[in-house]
Amino acid sequence: MMGVSRFYILLNSYVASFMGGVSDYFYQFTLAFLFFIFLLLRIPYVFGLGGFFLFLVCLIFPLFLSLMFFRLDVNLRSFFSSFIPGGTPLWIAPFVCLAETISYIVRPFVLLIRPFLNLSIGALGGASLGYLFLKFGGGVIFFLLVLFFYEVFVALVHWFIVCNILSFSVDH
Repeated sequence: MMGVSRFYILLNSYVASFMGGVSDYFYQFTLAFLFFIFLLLRIPYVFGLGGFFLFLVCLIFPLFLSLMFFRLDVNLRSFFSSFIPGGTPLWIAPFVCLAETISYIVRPFVLLIRPFLNLSIGALGGASLGYLFLKFGGGVIFFLLVLFFYEVFVALVHWFIVCNILSFSVDH
């Protein structure tokens, strides 16, 4: 129990330091819950494509929209001026602004599609490898263990990417 408590404290402090000015308890809880769900999906047969996509749409998309509307509400001028970074030459500023605008529009869809595709493919690959275990016996168990730890690593990386994109959305 103490290990779980320390892990939660570590995760909570990481999220709080990572999110910067938006580190209230709602975002900490939401990102910790997202981390738990990403890891829970690594357990065989605790996976449904529709449910996972619905979970992502209902959790990550509103989180991004709330950050965007918060920035629009707090300082509208600062929000739009962040599309052109400081020190950008005037002759390239319209193109940079266009690229940043497209990046900002595409960002929530990347937040949804990237973890869905990668974690879904990993879960389906693990299920396929599990069926091979039934056909070929115990020789496949090593590959199942390697795949499991690889998929846990992929889940951690995707959780980190979601945290990064959300924190970047706060600053830019």
